[in-house]
Amino acid sequence: MASRLPVILCGRTTAIGKPVSEALLPEYEVIHFFQTNEAIQAELPALLAGREPHAAASNDVGSHDYTRPARAVIFGRGYQMEEIDKFRKAAAGHSSEPIAWVISDPANVQSGGPPPPPGYANKVTDLVKSKLNEWKASGAGENAVLLY
Repeated sequence: MASRLPVILCGRTTAIGKPVSEALLPEYEVIHFFQTNEAIQAELPALLAGREPHAAASNDVGSHDYTRPARAVIFGRGYQMEEIDKFRKAAAGHSSEPIAWVISDPANVQSGGPPPPPGYANKVTDLVKSKLNEWKASGAGENAVLLY
């Protein structure tokens, strides 16, 4: 496994996505940041298969380096488990490598409400990195759902 693991980040706003993407470095490289369910549904299978997305990126979050397929898909706390299950089913069988699905514990999902408090991006990034580090330490040889 290369030293910098390519990952996909799914979130509702670039205000959180950009600092999370930057904080994941240098161990994890966000290659694409999705902001809508429609884009995830349409483009995730291609990215997991190591292909470029059909549509150009709509934001400046991540490297947009599609030369290596993503090994993990990270979902922000604005996603419900039912949504993520649909994305996982749509992407099933498209990756030749095991994928870590990094998902907020359903008890921590935030839908609407006030903006996250200061330091939120760093706190969430630390939790995500911890889960991905555990998966890598185990050999990253199987698909996994990792709750943070």
